Order: sequence, then C-alpha cells, then structure tokens
Amino acid sequence: MFRIIILFFFCLLLGAPVHAAGRSNSVIKDFYFNLGTHTEFYNGIQKDDSGGMRKFDFAPAIGLGLVMPIPSSEYWSFLPEFNWVLPKTYEESNIIVNTFMYRFDMAFDALAWLRLRAGTSLIHLNQHGKGGSTKLRNGNDTSSFYYPSENRSSLNNTFDLGVEAKVDQYAFRFQTYTYSIFKKEQRQLSYTLFFTYYWEKE
Repeated sequence: MFRIIILFFFCLLLGAPVHAAGRSNSVIKDFYFNLGTHTEFYNGIQKDDSGGMRKFDFAPAIGLGLVMPIPSSEYWSFLPEFNWVLPKTYEESNIIVNTFMYRFDMAFDALAWLRLRAGTSLIHLNQHGKGGSTKLRNGNDTSSFYYPSENRSSLNNTFDLGVEAKVDQYAFRFQTYTYSIFKKEQRQLSYTLFFTYYWEKE
C-alpha cells in the first residue's frame, strides 16, 4: 500500500515541468495534508427499510498532495494528490472495503482565499471477503447466504470539480467525483468534505 503511494509521488516528481532558466520558483510550492469524510454515490444507495436514500455518509478519509505552480502563470497550478478512505466493514465485519483515490487537478486561484479545481481521478475500490455464511429470513423460512471469500478490485475514472476556501495555511474543500459522465443511465455522484493543512516548502 505505502509502496504504491511512494511510487505515485516519485513518478510525479520525475514528470514535473522544468522551469525556464533564471526562474527562482520551485517546481513544488507546497505540500498539503487532507482529513475529511467521503460520501459515495449521493442519493444512490438506500439507507433504511423505508426507502430513504443516503445523502451523507461518515467515512473518514486522509490524504496528501502537492502544489506545483504552472510556469509563467500567477494563478494556475497543478495539484496531484492521493486520498485513502479508511476501511469500512459490512455484514458483521465479514466484508472489508478500501477506497484509494489517485487524483490530478488543475487549480485556479480566483481570489486570495478562493481556489477552484477541475480534474480527474482513478478510484481504486478493493473489497476483501472473509467468507462464512449467515441465515436470513426468506419469506416464512430462513435461507443461508454466503459471504465472498476472495479479493475483488475495480478501477473507475471520474470527472472532478472542487471549490476550496483558504485562511492562512488552512483550507476547507468540497470536492465532487462524477462517474460515467457521458452515460446518463449510469451516472453517479460522490463527494468529499476536506479540511486541509498546507505546509509551504522553504
């Protein structure tokens, strides 16, 4: 897991744009650290027996990223980041789900305190089943239902939009992720609320 994170950022550094000779600005301006909560598939998952749909989910997420100024631009920057939605358990802890986000944003500093983002994510969903079974009611009888006993993964590409309010080294961000943006019948929206700390590279 941590090897993947290290490799991700190492590749970004190797591919970082080189500034023109004579410029004193660094390729990397800031590092930042995210803490927040992720809601998967807004209004798309039933949350109770009465048919209510989930609009908010408390799923803790952590992450880190880089601010890389674009040469010759005062307002634009490139923001790669990695976020991890901490493991969630289902069905009496027999199924464990991890979500990893490999993200790339272009950011525009509209005001000193306001940053607008647009980009894309590769969202890696990993589901690990411990096996076993449970008995549930099925009409007037009970039936056995079996939990998966293998690892399953999926990878999705999303179109992302975000808005971020900054005060000194701190920021609050609302970030959305749109799945299957060009297929209306499959389109889904997830979002994250982030509190961010920026550490300026000296």
